[in-house]
Amino acid sequence: MALKASEEVKTRIVQQKQKNGDIYVIERKTKYDPVKKFNVVLSSKILGKIPKGEEEMVPTRPKRPNGTKVLNSKEQQSEITASRRKVGMMDIIDHIGKISGIDDAIYANTDKGTAQKVISLARYLLATDGQSLPGITSWQYSHPLPYDEGLSESIYHDLFTDVGRNESLMQSFFASRIEKAGDTALLAYDSTTISTYSKQISEARFGFNKAHDGLPTVKLLSLYSVETRQPVVFTRQPGNQPDVITIENALKQLQVLGIKKAEIVTDNGYYSEKNLAEMLHAHFDFITLVKIGISWVKKELENRFNEFSSTGSACPFDTSTHGVSVMLKHEFTRQRKYASVKKGLAGGTQESFERRIYLHLYFNPFRKVEQDSTFDKDMFELKYLVEKETAEEELSPGAVEKINKYLNINRRGNAVNVTFNEKAIAEAKKYHGYFALVSNCEKDPFECLSKYRRRETIEQFFEAGKQKTDGTRTRVWSSESLMGRMFVQFVALCYYEYLSEQLRQIKLKLEEDITAEKDLAEIRKNKKKLLSWMNNTPVYLTLQWFDAVEEIKVSAKLRSRRWSTEITERDRLLINYLGMKF
Repeated sequence: MALKASEEVKTRIVQQKQKNGDIYVIERKTKYDPVKKFNVVLSSKILGKIPKGEEEMVPTRPKRPNGTKVLNSKEQQSEITASRRKVGMMDIIDHIGKISGIDDAIYANTDKGTAQKVISLARYLLATDGQSLPGITSWQYSHPLPYDEGLSESIYHDLFTDVGRNESLMQSFFASRIEKAGDTALLAYDSTTISTYSKQISEARFGFNKAHDGLPTVKLLSLYSVETRQPVVFTRQPGNQPDVITIENALKQLQVLGIKKAEIVTDNGYYSEKNLAEMLHAHFDFITLVKIGISWVKKELENRFNEFSSTGSACPFDTSTHGVSVMLKHEFTRQRKYASVKKGLAGGTQESFERRIYLHLYFNPFRKVEQDSTFDKDMFELKYLVEKETAEEELSPGAVEKINKYLNINRRGNAVNVTFNEKAIAEAKKYHGYFALVSNCEKDPFECLSKYRRRETIEQFFEAGKQKTDGTRTRVWSSESLMGRMFVQFVALCYYEYLSEQLRQIKLKLEEDITAEKDLAEIRKNKKKLLSWMNNTPVYLTLQWFDAVEEIKVSAKLRSRRWSTEITERDRLLINYLGMKF
């Protein structure tokens, strides 16, 4: 006996291949018809399609409702929407933000909106070579940014205040930067000054002004990883504070952010017995430039004047510089802030300890000629000022000291006779051309010199900060807004320094590839063209070159399309070296 037919409605997923290679995925509902003796299709619904050559299903255009008018070509044209945006440069910057970890570090430590605003402003500063921020209001219409709701002056001024109060965001970001530098980082430490017209920034004080514009300044202090060529930490101080008193807080910040062992490189503005004692106590290695006039340094130099003429004392990578080293046992003292039960020391007492240090002494004859010439020029200028009977209060304290030491002044009536104190001048010139470095870890004078010279990268960093991120003025009127603005500028500089290092490494790789001659002739030719172009094109103009690459999107009722400006093989080669796809 035959089985009775089931009345069940069955649902099946079937695939239908089209002539163009696409596969439609269809949901069908069927039911067996006992009269017709086969399954009858009750309904069919297209779920999507699998485009030719792909595996994933994508949605299809919704079916046009019954009664909908089919537009003719002219009517379709009136329904078209289109946009044009410059994407080449911004794609490069977006790539740098991702591979450097800069973007992730900001997103991980604040809300999405704040992170997008910070990143957008930083990218604007990098892309425009530090144009003032009000320009972003129109610029953002043609350049895609993470914060796509639009940035106005009121929005980013509020952002500066919020970020300036968010110390956790800033310190967490610094921690991520320090982690990239490594536990045994070589860190350059230095400062610069930023002038301001604001009367409401409490840190704005009259002091040494590197711009010499007569304005009060805020001091910006930074730690810069010499090996990774990345800024890692910044802070601000009142503009009248001397550099020498800032090192202790920098050491505390490094310790709390996870640096257990680092080598800190400073110039002579940070040298003091107290600072050396603090670095030794915190177990940090150091290299610092010291003044030849310091008594114990001068004494060691005078005992070794005749050692700089030997060929063996010449620096291997700079034979015009000669160097000798002295290992010393030096006694240091530091002020205790807390009592020590074990040592029986109360808080506030002086603690003395002895450590081994290396004094590296150097002489460069070209440096001596330059210093002699500068010194003579200063003497003639001071002589002229005295002969003009310039009032002492119009001169700097340093100028008055030099006049008293190096000039002989005789007055007869209204006549002023000024001559040079040749003996004192000869004594001063005796030490020209010499300089000294002190370290607790570097035994070799030329390895020490090499590391010290590499600290010059922080000078380039400060220059970039002023030129590339609109950092010559504070541009805000309160301390909290200033800190927030400085943070955005710092993020922009992280972008800039990372991209600069990427381009530098690409040039080295190109030189290596061209020398190896492993590529085909046409490829090697393109690499030579790219290297020549990169050697003559700074970072900003490299980005601007790719700003010509635009993306055009066109949407109509029936379909959407987008396309980008084509690029040359040379440009494509650079994109590939950056690790991007175009």
